Amino acid sequence: MNGKIGIGVIIKDSRGEVLASGAQTIYASLSALTAEDLAVFRGLIFARDSGLSPGIIEFDAQLVVNLINSGNIPLSVIGLIIHDINQVLSNFPSCRVSFVARLANMAAHSLAKYGLLIASDLFWLEEFPSCVAPAVMGDHPSLL
Repeated sequence: MNGKIGIGVIIKDSRGEVLASGAQTIYASLSALTAEDLAVFRGLIFARDSGLSPGIIEFDAQLVVNLINSGNIPLSVIGLIIHDINQVLSNFPSCRVSFVARLANMAAHSLAKYGLLIASDLFWLEEFPSCVAPAVMGDHPSLL
């Protein structure tokens, strides 16, 4: 909670193919869990605004995945973001939200680290920056 957060987003279709990616820096004091929720929300907004149809939202916060899927929204900052996530998810009726172990989601974490280094938000359609290619390939070996 030092006031600077990197957000990384990988948007994939239902087969796991990369549709888009993005990295952002946010200047705010947020918990890691809140930052993770914000990354999901920002990724969904980017997907919606770009006309993409993500097949699955994967992240390593089991509690939040359960809250999104159950519809039980707590009265908290996280709850407000989950409410917003559910609102945007209504644009993607075939999209599902699921838990994935951190080791299987290294591309998003690598992009979040990259987000700490950039001066402005960066987004890529149908690609990802070369600095995170090993992590993307590790998350989805069929891209090799």
